[in-house]
Amino acid sequence: MTDKTTPSGGPRRRRKGYYPGPAATGSRKSSATADDRPAAASAAPVVAEDGESITADRVDVTRAAVGRVDSSDLSVRQGAVGAARADRIEIDQGALGAALAGEVQVERGYARTVLAREVGMEQTFARTVIAGEVQARQSIIAILLARRVDGDVRVLLDWRGALAFGTALGIIAGLLSRRGTRSRRDR
Repeated sequence: MTDKTTPSGGPRRRRKGYYPGPAATGSRKSSATADDRPAAASAAPVVAEDGESITADRVDVTRAAVGRVDSSDLSVRQGAVGAARADRIEIDQGALGAALAGEVQVERGYARTVLAREVGMEQTFARTVIAGEVQARQSIIAILLARRVDGDVRVLLDWRGALAFGTALGIIAGLLSRRGTRSRRDR
């Protein structure tokens, strides 16, 4: 069992995320630094403080969790991202809370809500996907709204199913409300 104290004897502080420094990501400025001092031009990793979001040209996350990322290119390997806005998002064996992107690729992972022009999934479960084009292989999507879908994907509720479900729910709600008003008049 590992000791959960620092060399000085105090308790080890839990980090929110671990990110490569600006030199490693190729960005000019990153909000992942703790203050506004210019980041050193070294490949040393930058650790964000609690509650901070990351803004950079390219963000790579490996075996870590990030709350929010605003980037042009995001890559996650065995990690998690709460919310991301990027031109391109690539997740491999990870989890994605919410994404607004041009292109999203998820392999062997989980995506909660994805809004993108193009989505590619392989062995992935997604709760909600809204996209122009979806290519999936051995994946499950709970709610899917897409112009074009290719591949081996199991959709639990597509737009036709949502329309039928909404219609049936509306009819039932209408009948129950009519029944309730009729029983009040009879008293």
